[in-house]
Amino acid sequence: DINFYTIPEARQSNLRHRPVGLGLMGFQDALQALRIPYASDEAVAFADASMEAISYHAISASVDLAAERGQYPSFGGSLWSKGILPIDSIALLEEARTATGGTVNMDRTSTLDWEALRKRVRKTGMRNSNTMAIAPTATISNICGVAQSIEPAYQNLFVKSNMSGDFTVVNAALVRDLKQRGLWDEVMISDLKYFDGSVGEIDRIPPELKALYATAFEIDSAWLIEAASRRQKW
Repeated sequence: DINFYTIPEARQSNLRHRPVGLGLMGFQDALQALRIPYASDEAVAFADASMEAISYHAISASVDLAAERGQYPSFGGSLWSKGILPIDSIALLEEARTATGGTVNMDRTSTLDWEALRKRVRKTGMRNSNTMAIAPTATISNICGVAQSIEPAYQNLFVKSNMSGDFTVVNAALVRDLKQRGLWDEVMISDLKYFDGSVGEIDRIPPELKALYATAFEIDSAWLIEAASRRQKW
């Protein structure tokens, strides 16, 4: 992190462009609440819809702030000022790659009224040059008891060490589901420890829970890439 109050040049640049980074954490927890395995088309669709909503309302809020307090100083000449929104950058990328023999294969569907928002951006301007970021949220996600950022859970049971000491991290949703099925006992705790927080090798756990609570080491990375592609267009 950069302390803008101790670096005058950085602070001046920050005020000129006014970037902010609105992100998310607990993505897999949301999937688990919806009973959707991370490795599924439904999870990819949720990644798309959730990030579209964040993007739309973040940009809309920045327009509202611009109407109230003025545009950020370097707004003129920016992509925003030309009505180019994040999803429009796919076409620019495709044009650049096609010129060098490459291709772009991305889903470009949308559900919200982006044309109306585009007109607002061009007419009123933006208060912030950047509105979103995918942050790691490592420490605060542990404090809140959710998975980090957009990532699948590291393990369902593990010990994390930092300068403050050692902390046991457990997936409370998994514990709740196992208790409802009468499967949460000392043997289950020992099995989770033995299998490094993974439920995939524990025979008495039903297949639907194994899929729902798969860890980062058990999910094919292709699913993470597809979900990332859907988010990236926003």
